[in-house]
Amino acid sequence: MAAPSLGASLSREICFDAAAIRATALQVGDKNPLHHSDDFAAGSRFGELIASGAYTSGLLAGLLSEGFGDEPADGKGHVGVDYKVRFIAPVRVDRLMRFEWTVASLEPRRSGTLARLEGRIVDTTIGTVAVSAEMTLLYFA
Repeated sequence: MAAPSLGASLSREICFDAAAIRATALQVGDKNPLHHSDDFAAGSRFGELIASGAYTSGLLAGLLSEGFGDEPADGKGHVGVDYKVRFIAPVRVDRLMRFEWTVASLEPRRSGTLARLEGRIVDTTIGTVAVSAEMTLLYFA
């Protein structure tokens, strides 16, 4: 997989239903009642179930495995070397969220190309950024 071009972007939309929020939190071992209990979450500052950070950041990182759509299938691949996530606002139940990545910089290396990507998860209902992220991938030469 060749490195994407500077400025290339990738996105998809996901709606977070209560069953998926609960199941994924259990799978990753997150027992916080904000992700499991309607009653607890209703009494919290969020007022409803919210998705765990492991769930949202995992889906955001996973989007990169879909690639940018224009790379040749050269079998060389890539690997993540750094991932930073900032949780800004809750990802609420039954909200449509847009996951996005953009290639911010490319740096040639002897072993391949380092691509620094900027990502975010946007609540499409209200237009706010819920999660921002940076990922560095090494695309093999």
